[in-house]
Amino acid sequence: MHRSDTLTKDLADADASWWEVATKGSSNKRGLGGGVMVTSPEGFKVYYALIYRFSPTNNDAEYEAFIAGLQHAKDLGAEYIKARTDSSLVVGQVLEVFQVNGERLSRYRDMALEKLSTFKAYAVKHVPRLDNADADILSKLSLEAPEHISKVVRVLVIPTLTIDHHRVMLVQPREENWITDIMRHLEDGRLPQDEARARKAKLRAPRFQVTDSRLYRRSYGGPLMRCGVTRCLIDFEAKLVMDELHSGLCSSHQGWRFLARQIMLIGYYWPSVQLDCEKLTIECETCQVFAKMPSRPATFYHQVSTAIPFEMWGVDIVGPFPQLSGHRKFIIVVIDYFSKGVEAEPLATITSQQCTRFVWRNVVSRFWVPVQIVTDNGKQF
Repeated sequence: MHRSDTLTKDLADADASWWEVATKGSSNKRGLGGGVMVTSPEGFKVYYALIYRFSPTNNDAEYEAFIAGLQHAKDLGAEYIKARTDSSLVVGQVLEVFQVNGERLSRYRDMALEKLSTFKAYAVKHVPRLDNADADILSKLSLEAPEHISKVVRVLVIPTLTIDHHRVMLVQPREENWITDIMRHLEDGRLPQDEARARKAKLRAPRFQVTDSRLYRRSYGGPLMRCGVTRCLIDFEAKLVMDELHSGLCSSHQGWRFLARQIMLIGYYWPSVQLDCEKLTIECETCQVFAKMPSRPATFYHQVSTAIPFEMWGVDIVGPFPQLSGHRKFIIVVIDYFSKGVEAEPLATITSQQCTRFVWRNVVSRFWVPVQIVTDNGKQF
Protein backbone atom coordinates (compact mmCIF):
# COMPACT_ATOMS: atom_id res chain seq x y z
CA MET A 1 0.00 0.00 0.00
CA HIS A 2 1.39 3.38 -0.98
CA ARG A 3 -1.50 5.74 -0.08
CA SER A 4 -3.22 6.78 3.11
CA ASP A 5 -6.73 6.14 1.76
CA THR A 6 -6.23 2.41 2.42
CA LEU A 7 -6.18 3.07 6.16
CA THR A 8 -9.99 2.89 6.57
CA LYS A 9 -10.15 -0.48 4.86
CA ASP A 10 -7.42 -1.94 7.07
CA LEU A 11 -9.11 -0.67 10.23
CA ALA A 12 -12.42 -2.17 9.17
CA ASP A 13 -10.95 -5.55 8.24
CA ALA A 14 -8.79 -6.16 11.30
CA ASP A 15 -8.42 -4.88 14.82
CA ALA A 16 -4.74 -4.01 14.39
CA SER A 17 -2.44 -2.48 16.98
CA TRP A 18 -1.39 0.79 15.43
CA TRP A 19 1.76 2.67 16.36
CA GLU A 20 2.13 6.40 15.78
CA VAL A 21 5.28 8.17 14.66
CA ALA A 22 5.73 11.96 14.62
CA THR A 23 8.86 13.37 12.98
CA LYS A 24 10.40 16.79 12.41
CA GLY A 25 13.65 17.83 10.73
CA SER A 26 15.37 21.16 11.31
CA SER A 27 18.12 22.86 9.34
CA ASN A 28 18.51 26.51 10.27
CA LYS A 29 20.69 28.92 12.26
CA ARG A 30 19.54 27.42 15.56
CA GLY A 31 21.00 24.03 14.72
CA LEU A 32 20.91 20.91 12.60
CA GLY A 33 18.81 18.12 14.01
CA GLY A 34 15.67 16.06 13.98
CA GLY A 35 13.00 14.93 16.38
CA VAL A 36 11.13 11.61 16.54
CA MET A 37 8.30 10.60 18.86
CA VAL A 38 7.07 7.00 18.74
CA THR A 39 3.80 6.15 20.51
CA SER A 40 2.88 2.53 21.22
CA PRO A 41 -0.73 1.23 21.01
CA GLU A 42 -0.89 1.43 24.82
CA GLY A 43 0.06 5.13 24.77
CA PHE A 44 3.70 4.75 25.85
CA LYS A 45 5.90 7.40 24.22
CA VAL A 46 9.56 7.10 23.22
CA TYR A 47 11.48 10.28 22.35
CA TYR A 48 14.53 10.59 20.09
CA ALA A 49 16.60 13.71 19.44
CA LEU A 50 18.81 13.48 16.32
CA ILE A 51 21.99 15.56 16.02
CA TYR A 52 23.31 15.88 12.46
CA ARG A 53 27.08 16.09 12.02
CA PHE A 54 26.70 17.15 8.38
CA SER A 55 25.03 20.11 6.68
CA PRO A 56 21.71 18.96 5.18
CA THR A 57 19.13 21.09 3.45
CA ASN A 58 15.77 21.52 5.13
CA ASN A 59 14.23 18.81 2.92
CA ASP A 60 17.15 16.46 3.68
CA ALA A 61 16.64 17.03 7.41
CA GLU A 62 12.92 16.26 7.11
CA TYR A 63 13.62 13.04 5.22
CA GLU A 64 16.34 12.01 7.67
CA ALA A 65 13.94 12.38 10.61
CA PHE A 66 11.12 10.59 8.76
CA ILE A 67 13.30 7.60 7.83
CA ALA A 68 14.81 7.43 11.33
CA GLY A 69 11.32 7.46 12.87
CA LEU A 70 10.19 4.53 10.70
CA GLN A 71 13.34 2.58 11.57
CA HIS A 72 12.97 3.18 15.32
CA ALA A 73 9.31 2.12 15.21
CA LYS A 74 10.30 -1.05 13.36
CA ASP A 75 12.99 -1.79 15.95
CA LEU A 76 10.38 -1.46 18.72
CA GLY A 77 8.24 -4.13 17.04
CA ALA A 78 5.66 -2.06 15.16
CA GLU A 79 3.74 -3.75 12.33
CA TYR A 80 0.98 -1.19 11.72
CA ILE A 81 2.17 2.39 11.56
CA LYS A 82 0.65 5.88 11.33
CA ALA A 83 3.32 8.44 10.41
CA ARG A 84 2.80 12.19 10.53
CA THR A 85 5.06 15.12 9.71
CA ASP A 86 4.64 18.83 8.99
CA SER A 87 6.65 18.57 5.76
CA SER A 88 4.23 18.65 2.84
CA LEU A 89 7.04 17.79 0.45
CA VAL A 90 7.89 14.50 2.23
CA VAL A 91 4.24 13.48 2.43
CA GLY A 92 3.49 14.45 -1.16
CA GLN A 93 6.52 12.59 -2.57
CA VAL A 94 5.98 9.48 -0.44
CA LEU A 95 2.31 9.32 -1.49
CA GLU A 96 3.43 9.89 -5.09
CA VAL A 97 1.40 13.09 -5.37
CA PHE A 98 4.35 15.47 -5.82
CA GLN A 99 6.95 15.12 -8.53
CA VAL A 100 10.48 14.33 -7.34
CA ASN A 101 13.22 16.60 -8.71
CA GLY A 102 16.86 15.78 -8.11
CA GLU A 103 18.77 12.58 -7.54
CA ARG A 104 19.18 13.08 -3.78
CA LEU A 105 15.45 13.53 -3.11
CA SER A 106 14.73 10.56 -5.36
CA ARG A 107 17.03 8.39 -3.28
CA TYR A 108 15.43 9.66 -0.07
CA ARG A 109 11.93 8.90 -1.42
CA ASP A 110 12.96 5.39 -2.48
CA MET A 111 14.47 4.68 0.94
CA ALA A 112 11.36 5.96 2.71
CA LEU A 113 9.13 3.71 0.57
CA GLU A 114 11.44 0.80 1.27
CA LYS A 115 11.11 1.40 5.03
CA LEU A 116 7.32 1.68 4.75
CA SER A 117 7.11 -1.58 2.78
CA THR A 118 8.45 -3.47 5.80
CA PHE A 119 5.18 -2.79 7.69
CA LYS A 120 1.97 -4.75 7.17
CA ALA A 121 0.00 -1.51 6.81
CA TYR A 122 0.78 2.16 7.13
CA ALA A 123 -0.64 5.64 6.75
CA VAL A 124 1.26 8.87 6.09
CA LYS A 125 -0.34 12.18 7.06
CA HIS A 126 0.60 15.85 6.83
CA VAL A 127 -0.16 17.92 9.94
CA PRO A 128 0.33 21.60 10.82
CA ARG A 129 3.41 22.54 12.82
CA LEU A 130 1.35 23.33 15.91
CA ASP A 131 0.04 19.76 15.96
CA ASN A 132 3.63 18.48 15.72
CA ALA A 133 5.01 20.44 18.67
CA ASP A 134 6.64 17.49 20.47
CA ALA A 135 8.78 16.47 17.49
CA ASP A 136 9.56 20.13 16.77
CA ILE A 137 10.96 20.62 20.29
CA LEU A 138 13.03 17.44 20.02
CA SER A 139 14.61 18.63 16.76
CA LYS A 140 16.03 21.69 18.54
CA LEU A 141 17.77 19.79 21.35
CA SER A 142 21.54 19.35 21.40
CA LEU A 143 24.10 17.17 23.12
CA GLU A 144 24.24 19.71 25.97
CA ALA A 145 20.62 19.05 26.91
CA PRO A 146 19.67 19.34 30.62
CA GLU A 147 20.12 16.22 32.68
CA HIS A 148 16.44 15.73 33.41
CA ILE A 149 15.69 15.88 29.68
CA SER A 150 18.50 13.46 28.74
CA LYS A 151 16.92 10.89 31.07
CA VAL A 152 13.70 10.99 29.05
CA VAL A 153 14.99 11.71 25.55
CA ARG A 154 17.52 9.54 23.78
CA VAL A 155 20.03 11.78 21.97
CA LEU A 156 21.53 10.17 18.85
CA VAL A 157 24.36 11.52 16.68
CA ILE A 158 23.97 10.99 12.92
CA PRO A 159 27.47 11.29 11.34
CA THR A 160 26.58 11.04 7.63
CA LEU A 161 23.62 11.01 5.26
CA THR A 162 21.46 7.93 5.54
CA ILE A 163 21.40 7.47 1.77
CA ASP A 164 25.21 7.24 1.71
CA HIS A 165 25.29 4.04 3.76
CA HIS A 166 26.35 0.94 1.84
CA ARG A 167 23.89 -1.90 1.68
CA VAL A 168 24.87 -5.36 2.81
CA MET A 169 24.47 -7.89 0.02
CA LEU A 170 23.11 -11.31 0.79
CA VAL A 171 25.58 -14.17 0.59
CA GLN A 172 24.94 -16.25 -2.49
CA PRO A 173 24.67 -20.03 -2.20
CA ARG A 174 27.97 -21.83 -2.59
CA GLU A 175 28.72 -23.17 -6.03
CA GLU A 176 29.70 -26.78 -6.51
CA ASN A 177 33.43 -27.49 -6.81
CA TRP A 178 35.90 -30.28 -6.14
CA ILE A 179 35.35 -29.96 -2.38
CA THR A 180 31.61 -30.63 -2.61
CA ASP A 181 32.24 -33.56 -4.98
CA ILE A 182 34.61 -35.27 -2.56
CA MET A 183 32.44 -34.53 0.49
CA ARG A 184 29.34 -36.03 -1.12
CA HIS A 185 31.27 -39.11 -2.16
CA LEU A 186 32.68 -39.62 1.34
CA GLU A 187 29.39 -38.95 3.13
CA ASP A 188 26.85 -40.88 1.06
CA GLY A 189 28.73 -42.26 -1.92
CA ARG A 190 27.26 -39.86 -4.49
CA LEU A 191 29.27 -38.83 -7.54
CA PRO A 192 28.75 -35.98 -10.03
CA GLN A 193 27.03 -36.74 -13.30
CA ASP A 194 30.02 -35.45 -15.23
CA GLU A 195 32.32 -38.41 -15.84
CA ALA A 196 35.55 -36.39 -15.57
CA ARG A 197 34.55 -34.84 -12.24
CA ALA A 198 33.31 -38.20 -10.94
CA ARG A 199 36.62 -39.89 -11.83
CA LYS A 200 38.68 -37.18 -10.12
CA ALA A 201 36.51 -37.26 -6.99
CA LYS A 202 36.77 -41.03 -6.74
CA LEU A 203 40.56 -40.99 -7.13
CA ARG A 204 41.10 -38.15 -4.62
CA ALA A 205 38.64 -39.33 -1.96
CA PRO A 206 41.00 -41.79 -0.14
CA ARG A 207 43.35 -38.90 0.74
CA PHE A 208 40.59 -36.88 2.44
CA GLN A 209 38.14 -37.19 5.31
CA VAL A 210 35.11 -35.22 6.54
CA THR A 211 35.08 -33.94 10.14
CA ASP A 212 32.43 -31.57 11.53
CA SER A 213 31.02 -30.98 8.03
CA ARG A 214 34.42 -29.81 6.77
CA LEU A 215 36.79 -31.49 4.37
CA TYR A 216 40.34 -32.23 5.56
CA ARG A 217 43.29 -33.75 3.75
CA ARG A 218 45.39 -36.37 5.45
CA SER A 219 49.09 -35.59 5.74
CA TYR A 220 52.04 -37.89 6.32
CA GLY A 221 52.54 -38.06 10.07
CA GLY A 222 51.04 -34.61 10.62
CA PRO A 223 47.70 -33.00 11.45
CA LEU A 224 44.70 -32.91 9.18
CA MET A 225 44.85 -30.04 6.70
CA ARG A 226 41.69 -28.06 6.08
CA CYS A 227 40.79 -27.79 2.41
CA GLY A 228 39.93 -24.56 0.63
CA VAL A 229 39.67 -23.19 -2.89
CA THR A 230 40.60 -19.78 -4.26
CA ARG A 231 38.97 -19.94 -7.66
CA CYS A 232 35.46 -19.83 -6.15
CA LEU A 233 34.52 -16.20 -5.44
CA ILE A 234 32.48 -16.94 -2.34
CA ASP A 235 35.02 -19.32 -0.76
CA PHE A 236 37.72 -16.82 0.19
CA GLU A 237 39.32 -18.54 3.19
CA ALA A 238 42.38 -19.63 1.22
CA LYS A 239 42.96 -16.09 -0.04
CA LEU A 240 42.78 -14.77 3.52
CA VAL A 241 45.32 -17.36 4.68
CA MET A 242 47.78 -16.41 1.92
CA ASP A 243 47.41 -12.66 2.51
CA GLU A 244 47.86 -12.99 6.28
CA LEU A 245 50.97 -15.15 6.03
CA HIS A 246 52.54 -13.17 3.20
CA SER A 247 51.67 -9.55 4.03
CA GLY A 248 49.82 -9.69 7.34
CA LEU A 249 50.68 -8.36 10.81
CA CYS A 250 53.92 -10.32 11.32
CA SER A 251 54.71 -11.01 7.69
CA SER A 252 58.11 -11.15 6.06
CA HIS A 253 57.04 -11.37 2.39
CA GLN A 254 58.49 -14.82 1.88
CA GLY A 255 59.02 -16.47 -1.48
CA TRP A 256 56.23 -18.52 -2.98
CA ARG A 257 57.84 -21.91 -2.24
CA PHE A 258 58.33 -21.11 1.44
CA LEU A 259 54.84 -19.59 1.62
CA ALA A 260 53.19 -22.68 0.17
CA ARG A 261 55.13 -24.94 2.54
CA GLN A 262 54.20 -22.79 5.53
CA ILE A 263 50.50 -22.90 4.60
CA MET A 264 50.56 -26.69 4.55
CA LEU A 265 52.49 -26.84 7.83
CA ILE A 266 49.85 -24.84 9.70
CA GLY A 267 47.13 -27.14 8.39
CA TYR A 268 45.64 -25.77 5.16
CA TYR A 269 45.57 -27.31 1.72
CA TRP A 270 44.10 -26.89 -1.76
CA PRO A 271 45.32 -28.37 -5.05
CA SER A 272 46.64 -25.14 -6.56
CA VAL A 273 48.36 -23.85 -3.41
CA GLN A 274 51.78 -23.51 -5.08
CA LEU A 275 50.44 -21.82 -8.22
CA ASP A 276 48.33 -19.40 -6.17
CA CYS A 277 51.27 -18.54 -3.90
CA GLU A 278 53.49 -17.91 -6.91
CA LYS A 279 50.86 -15.62 -8.45
CA LEU A 280 50.48 -13.74 -5.16
CA THR A 281 54.20 -13.04 -4.80
CA ILE A 282 54.48 -11.94 -8.43
CA GLU A 283 51.63 -9.45 -8.00
CA CYS A 284 52.91 -8.17 -4.63
CA GLU A 285 54.31 -4.66 -5.16
CA THR A 286 56.45 -4.76 -2.01
CA CYS A 287 58.13 -7.97 -3.14
CA GLN A 288 58.90 -6.49 -6.54
CA VAL A 289 60.41 -3.29 -5.11
CA PHE A 290 62.48 -4.79 -2.29
CA ALA A 291 63.26 -8.23 -3.72
CA LYS A 292 66.88 -9.39 -3.66
CA MET A 293 68.40 -9.00 -7.09
CA PRO A 294 70.49 -11.95 -8.35
CA SER A 295 74.19 -11.13 -8.20
CA ARG A 296 75.35 -13.96 -10.46
CA PRO A 297 76.49 -12.61 -13.87
CA ALA A 298 74.81 -13.67 -17.07
CA THR A 299 78.16 -14.81 -18.53
CA PHE A 300 81.50 -15.98 -17.12
CA TYR A 301 83.94 -13.38 -15.85
CA HIS A 302 86.91 -12.47 -18.08
CA GLN A 303 90.23 -11.66 -16.51
CA VAL A 304 91.26 -8.05 -17.12
CA SER A 305 94.76 -6.73 -16.46
CA THR A 306 95.69 -3.03 -16.64
CA ALA A 307 99.25 -3.40 -15.37
CA ILE A 308 100.86 -3.08 -18.85
CA PRO A 309 100.85 0.33 -20.59
CA PHE A 310 99.01 0.69 -23.89
CA GLU A 311 97.64 -2.89 -23.76
CA MET A 312 94.00 -2.02 -22.96
CA TRP A 313 92.04 0.90 -24.37
CA GLY A 314 88.48 2.17 -23.87
CA VAL A 315 86.69 3.79 -26.81
CA ASP A 316 83.50 5.84 -26.72
CA ILE A 317 81.56 8.24 -28.94
CA VAL A 318 80.12 11.48 -27.47
CA GLY A 319 77.45 13.63 -29.04
CA PRO A 320 75.80 14.91 -31.09
CA PHE A 321 76.80 18.48 -30.21
CA PRO A 322 75.95 21.76 -31.96
CA GLN A 323 77.35 21.56 -35.47
CA LEU A 324 80.86 23.04 -35.96
CA SER A 325 82.95 23.73 -39.05
CA GLY A 326 83.07 20.87 -41.52
CA HIS A 327 79.70 19.58 -40.21
CA ARG A 328 81.52 18.03 -37.28
CA LYS A 329 79.17 17.29 -34.32
CA PHE A 330 80.54 14.06 -32.75
CA ILE A 331 83.69 13.37 -30.71
CA ILE A 332 85.39 9.99 -30.55
CA VAL A 333 87.53 9.44 -27.45
CA VAL A 334 90.04 6.68 -26.64
CA ILE A 335 91.60 6.28 -23.15
CA ASP A 336 94.49 4.08 -22.02
CA TYR A 337 93.54 2.12 -18.88
CA PHE A 338 97.09 2.24 -17.43
CA SER A 339 98.28 5.79 -18.04
CA LYS A 340 94.81 7.37 -18.43
CA GLY A 341 96.09 9.08 -21.55
CA VAL A 342 93.37 10.50 -23.77
CA GLU A 343 93.19 10.84 -27.55
CA ALA A 344 90.13 12.60 -29.08
CA GLU A 345 89.02 13.80 -32.51
CA PRO A 346 85.87 15.54 -33.82
CA LEU A 347 83.95 13.71 -36.55
CA ALA A 348 81.15 14.62 -38.92
CA THR A 349 79.87 11.02 -39.12
CA ILE A 350 80.39 7.98 -36.92
CA THR A 351 80.49 5.28 -39.53
CA SER A 352 82.61 2.16 -39.08
CA GLN A 353 85.17 3.50 -41.62
CA GLN A 354 85.65 6.74 -39.66
CA CYS A 355 86.03 4.88 -36.33
CA THR A 356 88.46 2.34 -37.81
CA ARG A 357 90.57 5.13 -39.32
CA PHE A 358 90.70 6.94 -35.95
CA VAL A 359 91.80 3.86 -34.00
CA TRP A 360 94.42 3.01 -36.63
CA ARG A 361 95.85 6.54 -36.70
CA ASN A 362 95.78 7.32 -32.96
CA VAL A 363 96.37 3.92 -31.33
CA VAL A 364 97.82 1.28 -33.65
CA SER A 365 100.21 3.57 -35.54
CA ARG A 366 101.52 5.18 -32.34
CA PHE A 367 101.38 2.47 -29.63
CA TRP A 368 101.18 -0.82 -31.58
CA VAL A 369 98.24 -3.24 -31.67
CA PRO A 370 96.40 -3.29 -28.28
CA VAL A 371 95.48 -6.54 -26.57
CA GLN A 372 91.95 -5.42 -25.64
CA ILE A 373 89.58 -2.68 -26.76
CA VAL A 374 86.54 -1.98 -24.54
CA THR A 375 83.51 -0.19 -26.04
CA ASP A 376 79.73 -0.30 -26.08
CA ASN A 377 79.39 0.92 -29.67
CA GLY A 378 78.92 -2.40 -31.39
CA LYS A 379 77.76 -1.08 -34.77
CA GLN A 380 80.83 1.11 -35.33
CA PHE A 381 83.37 -1.51 -34.25
